[in-house]
Amino acid sequence: MMHIVSNRTNGLRLFVAITCMAFFCPLFFGACKKSDQNGVTARLMNKWTLVSVVDSVYASGASPVVTNYPAQTGEYMDFRTDGKRYSFVKNVYDTANYTYSEAKYTLDVKGYHYNILILTDETMILHEPHFATSTGEYTAYKITLKR
Repeated sequence: MMHIVSNRTNGLRLFVAITCMAFFCPLFFGACKKSDQNGVTARLMNKWTLVSVVDSVYASGASPVVTNYPAQTGEYMDFRTDGKRYSFVKNVYDTANYTYSEAKYTLDVKGYHYNILILTDETMILHEPHFATSTGEYTAYKITLKR
């Protein structure tokens, strides 16, 4: 037995199905999505393994001098919630106070003013540019850390 259904009814069913999908899909997939939106504080406050430190010096009229320090096993920087950074780099243990700004994406440690270039759950890259106006020299430090 064959049923005859008007085109208007079939079109209405299609419209209702599409409307339901458009409404429920974002709710369903949004609820299942893993949250990667940790703030700066949650990502920064960890023990980070040092990968490398690149020191660059640019002087007027001279070729740039770039020194790359690949990290040794066991070197780290540990940013704690008490406002202290504990580190072990080049066989030296160090403790220093630090401050950071979520709004400016900066980190200050021992007179160095780092721009936070990358800060994910696995990687942090810090860059500290420094201009010496009296000598026309420019130096920069780039620190790469991993977790």
